[in-house]
Amino acid sequence: MNKRRAILFGLLLFYIFLRGIGDHGLIDPVEGVNASISAHMAGVGNYFVPKIGEASAAESAMGSIWLSVLGLKLFGWSEFGARFFSALAGLGMVLVSAKSARPYEDDTVRKSWLSASVCAGTTMCFIVSQLAAAYSLYAFLTGLAMSGIMQSGRSKRSLITAHTAIGLAFISYGFEGLILPMLAVLIYCIISEDWELMEDFFTWPYGITITLLISCTYYVILVNANPGIIHFMRCQNHTYSFGGIYGVIILLFAGFVPFHGFIARAFYEVFPREYPAKKSYDLFLVVWGSVFFISALVSGDILAVSACIPAISALSGRKIDVWLTQRSFKSLRYAVMLNIIIIVPVMYLLLPFVSHNFPMIEGAKLSLIPWGLAEGLFIFASWYYTKTRQPVKWARNVCASALICLMPLAGVFNLAAGMYSSREAGMKLRETARGNDVIIQYTVNHPSLYFYTLRNARIIDSELTSGVSERKFLSPRSLIDNSWGGKGRVFLMMPSELTPDPPLPPDVYQITEGEGLLLLSNQ
Repeated sequence: MNKRRAILFGLLLFYIFLRGIGDHGLIDPVEGVNASISAHMAGVGNYFVPKIGEASAAESAMGSIWLSVLGLKLFGWSEFGARFFSALAGLGMVLVSAKSARPYEDDTVRKSWLSASVCAGTTMCFIVSQLAAAYSLYAFLTGLAMSGIMQSGRSKRSLITAHTAIGLAFISYGFEGLILPMLAVLIYCIISEDWELMEDFFTWPYGITITLLISCTYYVILVNANPGIIHFMRCQNHTYSFGGIYGVIILLFAGFVPFHGFIARAFYEVFPREYPAKKSYDLFLVVWGSVFFISALVSGDILAVSACIPAISALSGRKIDVWLTQRSFKSLRYAVMLNIIIIVPVMYLLLPFVSHNFPMIEGAKLSLIPWGLAEGLFIFASWYYTKTRQPVKWARNVCASALICLMPLAGVFNLAAGMYSSREAGMKLRETARGNDVIIQYTVNHPSLYFYTLRNARIIDSELTSGVSERKFLSPRSLIDNSWGGKGRVFLMMPSELTPDPPLPPDVYQITEGEGLLLLSNQ
C-alpha cells in the first residue's frame, strides 16, 4: 500500500511540476540570460565560454547551464527543454526533504510524507522549479549534501553522497554551494558542542578527497578554458528582483505560503535557549535552514532562499508528526492560528491594496484569485480538522489541499511571461529575418530574444542586463536613424506604449504587436 501511495504521489508531483514548463515564454531577465547562454553553447559547441551571441556573459553557474544545454538537445529548441532539469531538481528538493525528515529507519513513515507534502506545497519550491535558472538545482544538491551529513552517524556511505553533492553544488552555483554546507556543520557543532560530527565530516579522507577532486578539477578546467569567468564565481549579488525592497518582502512572504505558522511554531519549539544546546536532528535542521536563509538575504539573491526549503520542510513535517502522534492539539492549534494571523491579513487585505504598485501582481490577478481561494481552502481545512481533533484526516486532507494550491500558479507564470517575455516577437523574427538584417531593441533589453532568434541584437537607450559583461551593443541614439535610413532591412522592437523621441521616420511597417512589445520594420 505504501509503494502504491508513493507511486501515485510521485505521478501527481510529476504532473504538477512538469505540466506547464513549456506553455509560456521565457521570463526576462532571469530566464533569458540562462536560456540564451545555453542556446549559444548548444549551437556553437563551446561549453566553457558563456555568451549571449557575441556578448560575453558573466555567468558562473556552469552546471545548470550544461543541464539546460542537454535539455535543449534532448527536447529540441523549446522552453520545455530549457526548464526540464530545473523542474526535475524541484522534485529532487521534495525527495531530499522526505529523506531528511526520517534519519532513522524506525522513525514513522508519516514524517516523510508530511515533509514531502510541505516542501512540494511551498510556493518557493514551485517557483524555482519552473524557472530556467540554477536555484532549484542549487537547493537540491545542497539539500542532498546536508541530508547525507545528518545520516553520517548511521552510515559512512552517506558522507560519500554528501561530499559528492557539495562538489556538484560548487559546479552548479559557485562558491556558496561549497562553503555554506561546511559553515552550517561548523555552526551546529559550536552550538551543540557535538564535535564528533565535525570530525567525521572534515577529517574523513575519502569524503574530503571526493570534494577536492570534483571542485579542483572543475576549477582547473575553467582556469585553462576561460580564466575570466573565475572573477564572477565569487559570492556576490546576482539577483533579478522586482519592485525594490517591497517587492522582495512580497516575494519572501509568498515563498513560504501556506505554511508560515507551522514553520514558525516548529522553529519556536526547537530553537536553542541555552548554551550548549542539546544536540538533535531538529537542531541541525534549524541551523541548516537558518544559514542558507541568512546567506540569501545578505547576498540579496532572494530566490536562493529556496535552498532552505528542504530543511524547514523536514523540520515542519517532523514536528507536525509529533503533534499528531502525541495528540498535542495545543501545539497544532497554535500553529494553525498563527498561520491564520499571518496569511489572512497580508494575502486578503494588504496584497490587493498594494498590487497596483507591482505590475506583475496586477497583471496576474486572474490566476491569483483562484490561488487565493485555494489557500483559503487550506486554511479552513487546517482549522476544521484541528478543531474537531481528527489527526488522520488532518494529515491526509490538509496536505492534499496544499498541493491543490499549486494548480493556479501555472497561470501566474503565463501572465508574467506576457509582461516580461519576447516570445511572440522573437518567433516572428525567427521566421522573417534573413541574411544581414539588423535587429534593434529600443529602450528594452530582452536577453531571451537571442534564444528565439539565434541572432544578435543592438540595444539602444537601455541598460544592459545584469549578467552581461560586455557593452558591445550599447549604442548612441543616432544609430537608429543611420540604420533605418540604410539599404538593409531593420527590425525595431520597442514597448507598445512608447512614443519615440524624436519620432521614427515615416516609412514604418508594423510586423506584430503582443506581450507589451511592438515589432516594426523599415521594409
